[in-house]
Amino acid sequence: MARPKSRADEISAAAEPFLGTKEAAALLGVSVSTIQKMVEAGTLRAWKTQGGHRRVAESDVAEMKRTGLASPSRGSQRGPLAVLIVEDNPVQLKAYSKAVAEWGPRVSVSYAGDGAAALLAIAQRRPELVITDLAMEPFDGFHLIRTLRGSRDLQDTRILVVTGLSDDEIAARGGLDEATLCYAKPLSFQRLHGYIDALVQRRSVG
Repeated sequence: MARPKSRADEISAAAEPFLGTKEAAALLGVSVSTIQKMVEAGTLRAWKTQGGHRRVAESDVAEMKRTGLASPSRGSQRGPLAVLIVEDNPVQLKAYSKAVAEWGPRVSVSYAGDGAAALLAIAQRRPELVITDLAMEPFDGFHLIRTLRGSRDLQDTRILVVTGLSDDEIAARGGLDEATLCYAKPLSFQRLHGYIDALVQRRSVG
């Protein structure tokens, strides 16, 4: 949706309707820090005033709100299990792609390269499971999880973390909530397949 700000954007910025970061956060139902991360990731266009205050393009916020960040549609329980994989490592992505091919038509998988891209994907369609790395730039998995858990509409999203960080490193960065499952890298795709299979079976009898 949004793109990196060009010189033309800077010239026309003063004429474009804008919002403060607090206003943008309130409209989207997220924190100010999440808005700042979206700006850094290029998801929302923004600029700074001479006084150093950040202004966000109102049209970008309106489009994100219209596409449903606050109230995304839920994946159908009758269709395939909707899974969103958030990973920025090409090698790991290739491994995921190979594993996904074995899951068959009962699972529908989409991908995002970081937390900001994940929020955009979730705005289009809420997945039943988010599989995410933690160490990503500029919008990491910790911030993505906090954003989901802090949203009234998204707080119950099932989240599986796949990370190479140690328990101490995770704890030093705020830790994970009890509802978030964590698998260590290198990932056992057999274990992941078993977890996916269990979710599919649970849906079929739910």
